[in-house]
Amino acid sequence: MVSNLIVLLNAIVNQYFSNTRCLICVTDGNLLYDTKRTPILNLNSMDGNLNISDVLFRSFGCHDFIVQVRNPASTFEVLEKEILYNKERYNRRKYVFLQSSTETEVLLEIFNTSQINFVSDVIAITIDTRQSDNEIFTVWTHPYKGGRERNVPHIIEKWFSKNNSFMLGINLFPDKLRNQAGKTLRVATFQYEPYTIVEQLSSHEYKYMGSEMMTMHSFAMFYNMTVVPVVSNVEQWGEIYSNWTGNGVMGNLVEDRADIGAAALYTWENIYYYLDLSKPTVRTGITCLVPAPKPSNRWLTPLKAFAGATWFAVILVYVTGTITGYLSELVTSLTSRSLKGFATVFTTQKVITTVIKPFINQNVTRTEMLVGTLGKYVMGMVFVATTILVASYSSGLATIMTVPRYDNPVDTVEDFVRSGWKWGATQNAWITSIEKAQEKNYRKLVQRFRALSEEELRTLSLTGEFAFSLERLPHDNFAVGSYIKRDVIQNFHLMRQDFYWEQCVIMARKSSILLPLLDDFVLRVFEAGLISFWQNEAATSYMDHYIQKAVKYFLHHGSERGVVKLKMIHVQGAFGVLFVGNAMACVAFLVEIVAHRWRTKTVIK
Repeated sequence: MVSNLIVLLNAIVNQYFSNTRCLICVTDGNLLYDTKRTPILNLNSMDGNLNISDVLFRSFGCHDFIVQVRNPASTFEVLEKEILYNKERYNRRKYVFLQSSTETEVLLEIFNTSQINFVSDVIAITIDTRQSDNEIFTVWTHPYKGGRERNVPHIIEKWFSKNNSFMLGINLFPDKLRNQAGKTLRVATFQYEPYTIVEQLSSHEYKYMGSEMMTMHSFAMFYNMTVVPVVSNVEQWGEIYSNWTGNGVMGNLVEDRADIGAAALYTWENIYYYLDLSKPTVRTGITCLVPAPKPSNRWLTPLKAFAGATWFAVILVYVTGTITGYLSELVTSLTSRSLKGFATVFTTQKVITTVIKPFINQNVTRTEMLVGTLGKYVMGMVFVATTILVASYSSGLATIMTVPRYDNPVDTVEDFVRSGWKWGATQNAWITSIEKAQEKNYRKLVQRFRALSEEELRTLSLTGEFAFSLERLPHDNFAVGSYIKRDVIQNFHLMRQDFYWEQCVIMARKSSILLPLLDDFVLRVFEAGLISFWQNEAATSYMDHYIQKAVKYFLHHGSERGVVKLKMIHVQGAFGVLFVGNAMACVAFLVEIVAHRWRTKTVIK
């Protein structure tokens, strides 16, 4: 004969668990429940001592529980602890607790546990009257709302075995999350523009701004919750340790000091074991402000009017002209049948001097011209080529002298690795996404990163030998550390390429029942464009406009910009050429004097 409790349980399962993949039935061995509609996983537990990890958490999809044990409160705590420590998620779990041989008060102790604060769909069924012809069962639950009576159990329904019916016929698992009646939502965060801004106006009054802070605040308002900020400006993002403790935003979440949290938290693989991650709120690119490229060496300015290939062409034209001129002189001498004295040093010097003069804008006299018709053609071609080359060189030289030129800027990951610079910020969170990367460049990036205090970073910003991480956000906004001030921003250059990119998420307690609602809300506000609006609003109201504009302006950095007046530094290369030429002339003159005196003394002897 089927007991009345089984009949009641069948009615509940058929109505509320028809779409469940499977049920977990935990008993002391007194109840062997089975149903043809829903698979059942029966677990036998004596005195609440469960060892179910190897059986339960194998991706069976069993997320709902039926429990009838002598120690329901301790069993509930063990189940919640196992759920917390395992990878499988139970965000939509339901519990049905059945009275065993214990008193009603023992069963209702489940509503006094700390775990009840993290579960909304819990009912407890007690037996009020035991009669042969009619048993009356009472269904209890907790309000899961704000106020002093948030977890006080109350009766929501009665079931009578005489006619197998409920007294009221109401929903035993109402949606308690849609209106939480002012229930506290503890939000872990810190001041990080333009994501999260918490400004305390009085002891219990706050002003919220920022893309993620306004998302969490609006989420709380939509579901009638009261936001209580848990701010960790010192530890900031923080970290989580293997013993399920931590500090900062993530530490507050893993130790249940907060319900949800955000402040540019990324989709970190190692954190997923400890916390739940929402749908993405915004895409961010992690890049660097690097020391600005230094001006090119001005002494080499005359050489930079042409590229290397062009200089090679100029030299080739000169060598070709010299050889051709020499051959033309030879041909002319053969034609006139007068080779006497042709292959002299004087003739060679004449050809070299005659061909080079047009290259340096010097006149070629009649006596210096190559003789013969062939010589005239050769010099004509030299004049045409040098006219074009000299004009091109003059315009190119004027350009590079008035528009400043710089050494190759650091714009890519490869450039940064080659530069040898170190980079840093206030937390190691900046390298969490790439610390396990196997690529050579990324391993070097991780090795060169330094997590320093804001005071140390401020000091390094004055040296011009250190790079600083920042986030490249949509709509030309940048999350720049407060240690980058107006007096140093002109000394930096924004890299074109990101080190890597990430998706920002809101984190919650593992297997949080709020996550499905939070995911849906994030997608809705993102689709409406509200996240972008809140980000721009925070950037406009709280971030330094000069720094923001300067970062964008210095994407193509130079300490001098645009056309400038010529200064001594611009023409020092030309004077350098003049100085070198005069020095060589003086040396040649001295050599000639010495050689002349030596020859004179030899002749006298």
